[in-house]
Amino acid sequence: MFSATHTIHVARWARKNLRGLISVTVGHRNAASDNVDQKLIFVGSEHGKMVALRELVQKGLTPPVLIFVQTKERAKELFSELIYDGINVDVIHADRTQLQRDNVVRSFRGGQIWVLICTELMGRGIDFKGVSLVINYDFPPSAISYIHRIGRTGRAGRPGKAVTFFTEDDTVNLRSIAHVLQESGCEVPEYMLRMKKASKSARRKLESRAPNRESISSVPGYQIEKVRKLKRKIQASKLKREHSQNIDLLPVKRGKKIITA
Repeated sequence: MFSATHTIHVARWARKNLRGLISVTVGHRNAASDNVDQKLIFVGSEHGKMVALRELVQKGLTPPVLIFVQTKERAKELFSELIYDGINVDVIHADRTQLQRDNVVRSFRGGQIWVLICTELMGRGIDFKGVSLVINYDFPPSAISYIHRIGRTGRAGRPGKAVTFFTEDDTVNLRSIAHVLQESGCEVPEYMLRMKKASKSARRKLESRAPNRESISSVPGYQIEKVRKLKRKIQASKLKREHSQNIDLLPVKRGKKIITA
């Protein structure tokens, strides 16, 4: 079994239940690759994330690029924003079928897609060759999640870059992730390393439940609701039409009419 990370609970279980256990550690345990140039960027607010992302695009992105967000809803919203900006982008999340996911992954590997937006679903297990940049649009829920996300780049000896946006709401794991950067040889502001360590309950809560964030979409709320209402009307109209067609197809019972004087 190979893994970039493993938790204390996994190590305890292995020591308790496996015979002749041999553990081989290459480099630092639960650490990121030295080949990845990592940066933490304070963006102030959720709106600041989009500003920072567009600044990165204006400076020039070298594809392929992976962007991580915390939920499929936010993945859809960010996809709509970047499509509007004219970026060659696609999205992969749990709502897409397996065939759609396979096609997206194939296109990303083949270079037809330059930027791929994804959720934690893509953080582990899938190998992409030559990913030049990983952007954590939403802060990772744990240091282990961070290591796996940025591990999509800097593979097989190739250099890579990882940029992580954070706001004041993301301070729970900021200290632990800052230590991951320090162990990898990256520059980290001293105040991050001196921050108070978050409680176990706070970290567990963050791992089990994603924080509430403002919508990524720049479309006004009334316009979004207008589109939703229109979609609901179209769907109701389709159901009504199908229902009427099904009634027309039902067999008509013919009976004898009795006329009395």
